Amino acid sequence: MKQLLTILLLAWAADADVIAQPDTEIYVFDLRKRDGSITLENPYNVTYQNPGYDNQPHFLPDGSMYYVSTDNGQTDIAQVEFPEGSWAWLTRTTIGSEYSPTPIPGSQDFSYIRLDTNGMQRLYRHSYESQKPEVLLEDVKVGYHCWLDDNTLAAFVLGEPPSLQLCYVKSQNCTPKRKNIGRSLHKIPDSKAISFIHKDSTPWQIMSYDLSIGTFSPIINTLPESEDMCWGPDGTIFMGSGSVLYKYHPGKDKDWVAVSDLSEFDLSGITRLAVSPDGGRIAIVVDQASGD
Repeated sequence: MKQLLTILLLAWAADADVIAQPDTEIYVFDLRKRDGSITLENPYNVTYQNPGYDNQPHFLPDGSMYYVSTDNGQTDIAQVEFPEGSWAWLTRTTIGSEYSPTPIPGSQDFSYIRLDTNGMQRLYRHSYESQKPEVLLEDVKVGYHCWLDDNTLAAFVLGEPPSLQLCYVKSQNCTPKRKNIGRSLHKIPDSKAISFIHKDSTPWQIMSYDLSIGTFSPIINTLPESEDMCWGPDGTIFMGSGSVLYKYHPGKDKDWVAVSDLSEFDLSGITRLAVSPDGGRIAIVVDQASGD
């Protein structure tokens, strides 16, 4: 019974996004900078053809974008091209659901989390050549991750509380670094550091961890009850609260600055975000009902 309960809890933790907000959409906007201000233009609903759970956008170096979407009761990975908007499924697994598609540095392959119907949850690599999955970390329950190089990744590892760990694929070793973190992990542009949300205090903090010297530093408090953020290529942080998108540039801004209120597009409930490598587009996950 105890083992069964553990499996169920792990499955719940991995699938918490689907439980918390089963109906979401991904909108992509042109991100314009003029005279020091930022505006959002030309909203496009990438996932209009798939009602239900659409989430976890992640841009690729070529400007296309991975995301996850509901597919016959499962969650699978798709890819969309811009500007034409053509898309295709990359996975259609029958024994589980996939989450967190992430490009692997120096490769056409991508990594993802697979939650199987038996409760097993592991990090996989999807081979571009063979189109087959390969387990990357055998014994680590990874919930979210970001790559630092083709062997090293920062991982949100499930536990009570969840922890930030550095994992090395070749050696299969993971080193705990911090406890009680949020799901938003990112490599900080033009640095040897990562950012994460630390939830040990209220308000939560966006923090950095410098891998070259092994030190932690606070960046800024999160917006109240918000835990999803992303970096633009110029070092700007974006975060949403309700219908309002905010930005903060360390060293330039003193506090969060409102960029756009998406209520003008009848959108609200901002969660996950992603900015394209050239800084020209931003993907924003919103509540589906708000965009209907």
